[in-house]
Amino acid sequence: MARGPIDSEQLDRSAYEAADAHFRRVHKTLPDEAVETLAREVVRRLAFRMPRSAPPDHDPTPEEIDMLCADLLSLDETAGDRFILNARRDGASPEVIYLGYVAGAARRLGEMWEQDRVSFLEVTLATGRLYRIIRGLRHVIDSGWAALDGKPTLFALAPDETHTLGIEIATDLFRREGWDVEMSVGEDHDSIVARTESNRYQAVVLVANSEGMVTQLVRLVLALRITQPMTKIVVAGNIVAQVDGVDALTGADASITEIEGAVEMLRTITAQKH
Repeated sequence: MARGPIDSEQLDRSAYEAADAHFRRVHKTLPDEAVETLAREVVRRLAFRMPRSAPPDHDPTPEEIDMLCADLLSLDETAGDRFILNARRDGASPEVIYLGYVAGAARRLGEMWEQDRVSFLEVTLATGRLYRIIRGLRHVIDSGWAALDGKPTLFALAPDETHTLGIEIATDLFRREGWDVEMSVGEDHDSIVARTESNRYQAVVLVANSEGMVTQLVRLVLALRITQPMTKIVVAGNIVAQVDGVDALTGADASITEIEGAVEMLRTITAQKH
């Protein structure tokens, strides 16, 4: 495979840099136990991605996956990026990139982690690098975004939250303003993610009411970024007032602080260029 420099035109630089900054912020802010949980979520979501239609036109060889993992684990900050972008430049389809190289590397990293062949620090570093590259290629990976115009918005109460009044009021408000809004209350993490994979929302608003939900929210945002690369993700609820910069910490696009003006704010967010 050719080993050329990174072609910046192939990447969505904004999404790439935001993903990189988010992983660095999470490492700096959250305890190791939480960071490990988040890394395992990314590995799990990437490793078991399944094709929506036809399978990849060819699978990477085990040797190629080994090379990619070595690059992701190396001291060279962008070695993994160059590997993936060079595969793309050499003609690999988006399906092969995502379902072959990325999923294959995630599976291999997971195996190495379980077998104690890599340290916690190494695998979380590699996971962050793998995540940022798929975020940078989100416009390539999610080529079906154009078909999402007019699709509904999901208001989802964070797993383990029990106070439903706020989300019920918000859902009713948006519906009265003519929005097509679905509400998720009482669903666990995997159920919320599965719902988004089935319905492909234009925006997902995650509602949480306590500071202790931060790790849950970060985990959910990471999973949604993988399953719906182009969807706008917003945090709302009392947690916004309790945690400074909660949108940056969770990796969301924005946060809604008050019900007044929420409709116009979300309209502005969803209208922004992706």
